[in-house]
Amino acid sequence: MSETQRLTTMKKILLSLLLPATLPLAAYTSTNVAGQTGLIATPTARINWEGDNSNAALTAGYTYFNNGNTFHVPQVNVALFDRFEVGGAFNAADGTNNNDFLVHSKLRFSPWSGRGNSALAIGGSYQSLNSSPSTTAGQFYLAATYEAQFFGMEADTSVVIGKTFGKTTRDGDVDFSMGFDLNFFPSLFNGYVRWLNELANYDYLYQNAPTRAATRGAFNTGLRIPVLKSMSTVKFDITVKMTDALDDERGFGAGAVFGARF
Repeated sequence: MSETQRLTTMKKILLSLLLPATLPLAAYTSTNVAGQTGLIATPTARINWEGDNSNAALTAGYTYFNNGNTFHVPQVNVALFDRFEVGGAFNAADGTNNNDFLVHSKLRFSPWSGRGNSALAIGGSYQSLNSSPSTTAGQFYLAATYEAQFFGMEADTSVVIGKTFGKTTRDGDVDFSMGFDLNFFPSLFNGYVRWLNELANYDYLYQNAPTRAATRGAFNTGLRIPVLKSMSTVKFDITVKMTDALDDERGFGAGAVFGARF
């Protein structure tokens, strides 16, 4: 092999190694338990159905939890103009009249249009909690999401900082969570298995959730199966979850999400 051929071969090898890191990544978005685009309890800075100049999309889902008590959580999400979403969830738990409502909204302000390797969003929720006594709570948050590579696997990493307001909340408490959505061994599963992990000191509801994250933080993990990921206008996702995985109050959950864009 001549010196010129050797240099050409080395250039091809270097390009093949560097190209995957420089190509734009195509992260998959779906909704969390509350109906927000996110992980399990954590919202991300993404909007459901980003890209392709989406004007409107509707997603509905259901999650079942059991940690000794059972929770049934149907949710809905409406995404508009590739940058705004609004939705809600109904939380039905064990006990008499033990039902809660949550409505939420989110605005992604960076990047304002299209999609990039990072995103920033602001959002909030209003919660009507049928506890004893009944009360209300509200949350405001800033979310940052960054797409990167983790051992050669595409991962969406998100950090959320916020504040929950309500009669029973403490003034000095700050909401914080961090987690990632990992495209799990894409060469083996071809993008059909995504691993969700998060550490959060808040729940999808301030009270009456499967975890007690507000008192000590909780680690939640699960798998998301985007069954119709190859379709651009329809999605169907299946999720299995473990809540509070590092505590003896851990629970298990399963759910599904179906949606379409217009």
